[in-house]
Amino acid sequence: TPMSQNNQAITSQSHVTLHYRIAVLDGAGHEVSDFLNTFKGNPATVAIGQAQLAPFMEDKLMGLSEGAHETFNLSADKAFGDYNSELRQVVSRALLLESNPQVDTFGEGDFVEFAMPNGYRMTGQFMGWNDDQSGAVVDFNHPLAGKALRLELQVIGVL
Repeated sequence: TPMSQNNQAITSQSHVTLHYRIAVLDGAGHEVSDFLNTFKGNPATVAIGQAQLAPFMEDKLMGLSEGAHETFNLSADKAFGDYNSELRQVVSRALLLESNPQVDTFGEGDFVEFAMPNGYRMTGQFMGWNDDQSGAVVDFNHPLAGKALRLELQVIGVL
């Protein structure tokens, strides 16, 4: 049975069933590639305010109602933020090995994860070994940091 139309707007307490698509834009505002796209499969159901979606996505969902279908173009600073070169760091081979026994098979762009001394887990992108192979250059920026994005949202249900 089709959902009854309810015009309840999304708030910070809502549970939302939606389709979304995030595409990377080039400098001229043309789509280069889809980063995430649920339209071809099952929609996602998320609780707003539980960090299940990126903050900018929650921000754009606020106030939308069931049936809304919106597309937004976002500059990098309004999406995952500007690229921060300080988040590109050299991590010792020993530290990498603790959580990644397959470290010697890493290729550029692979995701690596490791435990920090404080117990947090960090994920970064392997960018290559340093000159003497004693450590790896790891980029802790979000993969979409510094990129302009197009965000397409289709709200299927609001609870």
